[in-house]
Amino acid sequence: MSRKMGTYKDAHHRSILKAISWRVFATTSTMLIVLAFTRKVVLSIGVGVVEVVVKLILYYLHERTWGFIGVGRKEHPLSSLPVEKPLDEKDMQEIKNKLVELGCISKN
Repeated sequence: MSRKMGTYKDAHHRSILKAISWRVFATTSTMLIVLAFTRKVVLSIGVGVVEVVVKLILYYLHERTWGFIGVGRKEHPLSSLPVEKPLDEKDMQEIKNKLVELGCISKN
């Protein structure tokens, strides 16, 4: 099944679950590396705990810094429209139909 780029967006909870699963995987691998080099279980667990805290803080700072950097950021052409209420499915269909009519998107 082919998929056009940008035709779906992950829900926030999916992104959170992916971040948590990655953090568990990354921390476990760090702990195993420390264990392999030192053969000290307590040390490897300690390094894992410290790593989680430090890397969460660093990731947050990294993300906030990138909020100020415009490289590769594209503004959506409709972002300047003053939308005053949430769009429901009917609204979205009307907008989609108008965009098809204007030739901005193809009918699928």
